[in-house]
Amino acid sequence: MEHEKEELIRRRAYAIWEQEGRPEGEHHRHWEQASREMQGQHDGSGDGAEKDRSEPAAEAVRAPSRGRNGNSARATRLAGQG
Repeated sequence: MEHEKEELIRRRAYAIWEQEGRPEGEHHRHWEQASREMQGQHDGSGDGAEKDRSEPAAEAVRAPSRGRNGNSARATRLAGQG
């Protein structure tokens, strides 16, 4: 049971990291945010914002689509190539 909970938190933290553009050094904050979101889902606490996010934790992890140059669409836009 604890292993499944940790896996959901890990997946959500990874999704948060990707949504924020993969910043370095933010893993503790992402883990804590994901942990709070999971706790809010299970006990009904929290402000509800976690429950309204666009992607459930189990579906939140997916590989970003890559263009011909191997970059994600976001990276291409940020680099001014698209």
